[in-house]
Amino acid sequence: MKKLVLCTIMLLLVLGTAGCSKKELFITADDITADTLLAKANGQLQVATIEDFDKSYYNLTELKDFVTNEIKSYNKTTGEEKITFEDVQLRSGKAIMLLSYSGMDQYSAFNEVSAAYFNGGIKDNPLELPATLINTKNESLASTEEVIQNEKYKVLVMNEPYDIIVDGKVKYFSENAKLIDDNKVTCAEEGMTVIVFKP
Repeated sequence: MKKLVLCTIMLLLVLGTAGCSKKELFITADDITADTLLAKANGQLQVATIEDFDKSYYNLTELKDFVTNEIKSYNKTTGEEKITFEDVQLRSGKAIMLLSYSGMDQYSAFNEVSAAYFNGGIKDNPLELPATLINTKNESLASTEEVIQNEKYKVLVMNEPYDIIVDGKVKYFSENAKLIDDNKVTCAEEGMTVIVFKP
């Protein structure tokens, strides 16, 4: 009888832990103190931007309507809802806006900027990436070409001064960037920043 009870408890523990999944990572406008991009493991992005909004004639509703219309127009051309307006807040003379993108290609096209987000293991990479990256493990330099061949990694390339949060752990990053936490990097003010992470 004791053996049966023990087996039942063990089975319940196994089933209970099997049902546990990784907590979904997300950002809110309340969290934001700098332009921030969250790169999710599934390729989706959340992007928060901060703009000065301290003139008496500025209107938050008008801003929201304008951006919403731009998004609707963009989504109409793609035939799908690729971009979603999440939130806008006014705080200390700053407008904090949060948008979601289905992928980096949509972010790049909508904002007319150069950026990339791809899986490791790519053979013919058309991007001119820096020759070396910093290894977060021991701060040594590693060959970028070799690092991005690892199929377990995801690679993020930005040309804007964002705080980047990744859905995983940063393994390598550009020499011109700054590692803030095991999943957060501050991009360089100018030039390209490369972040390699493991989901």
